[in-house]
Amino acid sequence: MAVPRVTPQQYHLVVRVALWLLAVIVVSGAAVRLTGSGLGCSDWPNCEPGQLVPEADAHAWVEFGNRLVTGLVSIAVILAVSGSMLRKPQVRKLTRWSWGLVVGVALQIALGAITVITHLSPMIVMGHFLLSMVLIWNAVVLEHLARPSDSSDKNDYPTPSLRLHAGVVAVVTALVVVTGTVVTGSGPHGGDEEVERLALAFSQVARAHGGAVIVLLVLTVALRFRFQNLRNDLVRRRINIVLLAMVAQAAIGYTQYFTELPVLLVGFHIAGATILWISVVRLALATGAPRLRRG
Repeated sequence: MAVPRVTPQQYHLVVRVALWLLAVIVVSGAAVRLTGSGLGCSDWPNCEPGQLVPEADAHAWVEFGNRLVTGLVSIAVILAVSGSMLRKPQVRKLTRWSWGLVVGVALQIALGAITVITHLSPMIVMGHFLLSMVLIWNAVVLEHLARPSDSSDKNDYPTPSLRLHAGVVAVVTALVVVTGTVVTGSGPHGGDEEVERLALAFSQVARAHGGAVIVLLVLTVALRFRFQNLRNDLVRRRINIVLLAMVAQAAIGYTQYFTELPVLLVGFHIAGATILWISVVRLALATGAPRLRRG
């Protein structure tokens, strides 16, 4: 029987689905914490000892729903790995990056179990979120490499100075994400009313996070002006998306701070952070050297 083959276009669709499912699971995980459902299920992988599916309890179903999304992510990652091996032509780099998703998801599942066992320790919850950002970075790179080449591409490529500037924006964005998790670990939404919080002054860590955001915004606006005369529609479009996401995030962030962190706004802020991170990684990739043509 003939072995099925996957076209570059089909494989690109698979990895795009995997990327956005990974983004969805960040938001669903945030919903668990923000609704106080972090201990809705007391066991892993069963919701309760000897009981896979929860009973009629809202908190348990929120937690269990997040686990179901984890299952969908696992399926998408398996398809990404198998698809890289069935893709015609086969590219080893795609297979290596797809296996990175497997390792990341396995670590996430293990960390999810530790999160429950440690009763939502803020450091573990922070690690859970930051590992999600690493996974999303991996998925964005894989999606970038899997994108079918366009032989008509005649765009200018950024200078080394512009590439370095874009790299600095990516690094500072990562710093903003990390400081944001510290703010979250110090704030009131810990996933359950009884869980411990970081022994840090919330106002101080919030100011540090806000300062990092201001630095990031200045760097990104400066980069946009430097890209003004670059004849590369992809890069210019991506820097505009980054700026839009960044301004929206700053607006939500300051609003939620001065309105005492309403749950809905915090949820939007986490979703926005995920979108911003995806956008910044895509920008950094677009400003890099031309991708190898794969036909």
